[in-house]
Amino acid sequence: MRRRPTDSLREADRSARVRRFAAICSGIVMLLLGGCATSNPLSSNPLIGVSPTETPQEVAQEIEPMLETAGFESLPASTPEQKSRLETLPAMKLGYYVDQHGVTNYWLADPAYCGCLFHGDQAAYDRFELLKKDNQTAKNDRQALEARRYQQAFGPWGPPGGGFGPGVGFGFGPGIGFVGGGFGFSL
Repeated sequence: MRRRPTDSLREADRSARVRRFAAICSGIVMLLLGGCATSNPLSSNPLIGVSPTETPQEVAQEIEPMLETAGFESLPASTPEQKSRLETLPAMKLGYYVDQHGVTNYWLADPAYCGCLFHGDQAAYDRFELLKKDNQTAKNDRQALEARRYQQAFGPWGPPGGGFGPGVGFGFGPGIGFVGGGFGFSL
């Protein structure tokens, strides 16, 4: 069977990605052990909108598309050695390191969901921050719209059956008048 030139190019590209993944992981692990790298939990950032009840998979499904859109490169862990290195990194925490040329590089390890390491430069990080802000604004707008629709559906009196406390004919507790009182006439 004769090999096509494109096959050797694919193998060379794959080999280069594997070497790059190993170099980045090794560098990050060494920096973390030496105390020179920083990682910040995504959940501590109010712009990301991650609630404490979200699972790591839900966090990954929300964050990873934004990272890819922003220009972060996804480097899959394809060998057992790479997978074990990936598992030593803080999972789902955005971190950074400064390389030997003084350039800041950003990374996020996801050993559980995609089994990959996301790696990006300052421009990718800046785009990611803008995407996070845009997504949070859109989420807030959706919640406000939902609240308005809910209020319009039931009017100023709230949902049928009453809410909490006395109101115009809807409430709870003994009283005279409509169901359950509500006009302040209590016996």
